[in-house]
Amino acid sequence: MGVDQAMPDFDQMQYQDKILLELSHIIKTKKIPNALLFFGNENTGRKKTAFYFAKGCNCLSQTGLACDTCKSCRKIDAKSHPDILIIELKKEKKIISISQIREMGVAISSKPNEAKFRMVLISNADLMNIQAQNAVLKMLEEPPEKTFFILLANKISRLLPTIISRCRKFRFNPLTDTVIEQYLIKNFKVNKELAHIASKTADSNLEKALMYLDPDSDGKGINWIKRRQWLLKTFADIIQADNNNSVSKGLMFSQKLSLNPDLIDDTMAILKTFLRDLMIFKHHSKKIVNLDFFDTFTDISQKVPSNKFSEWIKAVFEMEKRLESNCTLRLTLDNFFLKIAGCKGKLIYD
Repeated sequence: MGVDQAMPDFDQMQYQDKILLELSHIIKTKKIPNALLFFGNENTGRKKTAFYFAKGCNCLSQTGLACDTCKSCRKIDAKSHPDILIIELKKEKKIISISQIREMGVAISSKPNEAKFRMVLISNADLMNIQAQNAVLKMLEEPPEKTFFILLANKISRLLPTIISRCRKFRFNPLTDTVIEQYLIKNFKVNKELAHIASKTADSNLEKALMYLDPDSDGKGINWIKRRQWLLKTFADIIQADNNNSVSKGLMFSQKLSLNPDLIDDTMAILKTFLRDLMIFKHHSKKIVNLDFFDTFTDISQKVPSNKFSEWIKAVFEMEKRLESNCTLRLTLDNFFLKIAGCKGKLIYD
């Protein structure tokens, strides 16, 4: 399949024409905003666009855009420019702390070393805790000289409204399923069925699609091809079992899933496609994601009332909200699978 090779440079920026035109206009007019907010799905070219903008603002040529060949452009490309500062989520951390922001504040307290405009890039800005956000807000209210901020965020709802209001906002459109599917087929010789499954499951994220097709592409020893098969077969077994067996199987499944909290987001993405397929199977069987489970959907559709599927979809979104609120993983999963099993008794909550 060839997916285990390094992903070639995929130019996500080509799908963000309107944004590039607006940023190019800003560069040419030299009216650089104090803060820009790039939000939307991952793997849509946000970070690459940020560096493109930084290069354009500092390019030594007279073209008004990034030439990619001058000293400034080459330094930015090489990640060696002293005035391009990046704040990222630290390894094994779930938030960006105020200490990281304070360190950055010290670094920008003096004038830029050599740049016309210094860039402070905050990746995963929506994962800053409230103290960190307030510290950034203060900097946006009193911006240092010749310095602009670019915040990258998946969910701007997690950012303070006052931060959002001080940024010029750019929404990056997600890649379509069709674009990802065609890319997988063309560049990795993936068969059409697998490319279809991966592109639909990945929710517009090419990197995730590749992970689902590549044994150990995430470096954690996880074979996502086999894991997906196990997840969906086990889930289907829980759905089709009688009530008592369904409950015990569901709780056992919950226990196994809770042992790998780092995998839960991708696990739920896969299970959601299964429930989505159940919802549409009777009326649009050709549009399901998991084509290799066609016979399973036929069996379940004949045994389970269709109104159950919408209840299960609702249960998935309730579970995701609870997980985002840092509820206990095991108890949250237990509750979900008890609902799937049709348990009528009192559910367990934190």
